[in-house]
Amino acid sequence: MAMSNSNTTNLSPNMASALCYVPFVGGIAALILLLIEKNSTVKWHAAQALLLTVLIWVLWFVLPFTIILAGLTVVVGIVGAILQLFLAVKAYQGSMVKLPLLGNWADKIIKKV
Repeated sequence: MAMSNSNTTNLSPNMASALCYVPFVGGIAALILLLIEKNSTVKWHAAQALLLTVLIWVLWFVLPFTIILAGLTVVVGIVGAILQLFLAVKAYQGSMVKLPLLGNWADKIIKKV
């Protein structure tokens, strides 16, 4: 992936990438950074973080409606938060952890945005 060095925010690329994964506020930050940021690495992290946040929220709201899987709602929330924190740390360290399926979708989103 070709990386653009210019950035629109005053945040370092590592900090902006990590901010996208922070639980509860990362989805909003990811959406904003996906739309305004010029750095391709930050945009990729923003796309993947936004997809992960949407997936967690959908599972969080859908699982309670299924009687058998309703107990997994808390597990999804805890595992999702731990995964987001892990990805935030890795992004801050400069690593690009590509999640299965979501990482490929993030690649496609970056090509279109």
